[in-house]
Amino acid sequence: MAFTVVIEPRALTDIQKAIDYYDEQLPGLGERFNAAVTNHIAAIKLNPFYQVRYKDYRAMPIPLHGVVLY
Repeated sequence: MAFTVVIEPRALTDIQKAIDYYDEQLPGLGERFNAAVTNHIAAIKLNPFYQVRYKDYRAMPIPLHGVVLY
């Protein structure tokens, strides 16, 4: 059973800033980061009970980029 993932507007802004930053460092790296975020969001939809970090907030790290999705 898939659940709905809510992405706050502020989070979307942060994701876009990260994509831009990674593209500045190495062209195409932002696209890889975006793909990793998309894949991790899909995984969270399938397993929403993954790692409770704070109250009802779940977290999933993206290790290659040093980012944690909440």
